[in-house]
Amino acid sequence: MTKDVLLSDKRQRIIEAAVKVFSSKGFHEAKVEEIAQIADVGKGTVYEYFSSKVELFQEILRSGMEFYNKNITEQLSASISATEKLKQVARLHLRFILEYKDLAKVTMTEHAHFGREFRSWLMKMREEKFAAIENIIKSGIDRGEIRNEVNSRAAAMVFTGMMGGLVGPAVFGDEGVQNLEDTLEQMLEILLKGLLANP
Repeated sequence: MTKDVLLSDKRQRIIEAAVKVFSSKGFHEAKVEEIAQIADVGKGTVYEYFSSKVELFQEILRSGMEFYNKNITEQLSASISATEKLKQVARLHLRFILEYKDLAKVTMTEHAHFGREFRSWLMKMREEKFAAIENIIKSGIDRGEIRNEVNSRAAAMVFTGMMGGLVGPAVFGDEGVQNLEDTLEQMLEILLKGLLANP
């Protein structure tokens, strides 16, 4: 194993350990010592990669958002209908939240610790996701799948609101995965019936 691989492995272990500690303890109660212990590295090693607890916290969210957006982009490049793309994006969103529940919890509960620059970056990521969804809807209108009179921006807002509505129950609720997936399918059916030219 090369030195670069070992360094990358340590960094990843630190990030994964930090997600667990931040999600269970919150930002203020989280201790770098505990993160280091779970990651099986020295406390000093953590500071070799991250200058502060705030930087480590922000890197967790940055990594998660970039991974999420990368997966969304891959879905959007598929040669399928606009409505199928919307379904795939919504399903991916739910799967991501369920798989990375700790990360979602940290994002929802600890956002007060975002600096101005980081908040701007986070807003940019969200705007990119919103623009991608709006573009799907616009393409559906252009291809006659979605009613011509539909306002693409308003429809994108409804769609992102629908996805956001699943985060709380998925992260903090005790509903099973199957119930959440069934709820999502019902929400998609309701939404798409309002959009489709020929429902």
